[in-house]
Amino acid sequence: MGKSDISIILVTRNSKSVLFNCLKSLDNNDILSSYKNAEWIIVDNASSDGSIEEVNKIYPDVKIIKNNENLGFAKACNQGIKISTSEYLLFINTDTEIQQNAISKLYDCITGDMNIGVVGPRLIRKNGTIQKSAYPEATLFTEIFKPIVKIYVSIKERFYSLNKPNTVRSLRGACFMVSRETVNAAGLFDEQYFFYLEETDLFRRIRLNGKKICYLPDSKVYHYGGLGSDDKMTFDKKKMYNRSLLKYFAKNRNKFENFVIKKIIGD
Repeated sequence: MGKSDISIILVTRNSKSVLFNCLKSLDNNDILSSYKNAEWIIVDNASSDGSIEEVNKIYPDVKIIKNNENLGFAKACNQGIKISTSEYLLFINTDTEIQQNAISKLYDCITGDMNIGVVGPRLIRKNGTIQKSAYPEATLFTEIFKPIVKIYVSIKERFYSLNKPNTVRSLRGACFMVSRETVNAAGLFDEQYFFYLEETDLFRRIRLNGKKICYLPDSKVYHYGGLGSDDKMTFDKKKMYNRSLLKYFAKNRNKFENFVIKKIIGD
């Protein structure tokens, strides 16, 4: 493949049941993200389901990094960034399927306004309902009053402009586009996060650099949520989230908020 407009980075671990539907949608539903036109990069965190071998057979030009252990999401994304060659980077979960021209719409948005640092699509659940895609920044208030915040986010969703970018504080990280220049200026993903909040931390740094985080509802992506891996290894998602939350607060919030969140979480 020649020089492309976008590099698509997918992190996978034993995600055979959803990975190929994701790849097919990227190939068939948007000419910009197609196998022929985009640079596809898959970073595999020690899968044992034969999915990577199958990818090699069907899509021989895909760039593949095969890790011998599960390095987590942030580190794997950084590996993908480092071997990518395009000016624009699309990060997308394996448990997604893009709708028609979803990636082109993100690309047109981010290339049309130099002040936009990140743009993400509207995420749609398997049952067709809208997933909460745009979020406020993680603070002590949003963590303590999470049920109220979720209601607020759901209500606000109704008032976003559908066909133009809406400036938000943060996005759900299942799918988003960012320029290489923006990432280089803000720094790569912080590898202290194994899973959860790594994109929230990156978006915060991008905002502090004066760039906008935007939500584009006209770009639509199905997100099946929780189906990104067939890995039978059980882990406590809440505990993992809390660990990332403590790291996020230690890095980005004040001493008082850190003191209180530690008391609440109990770690």
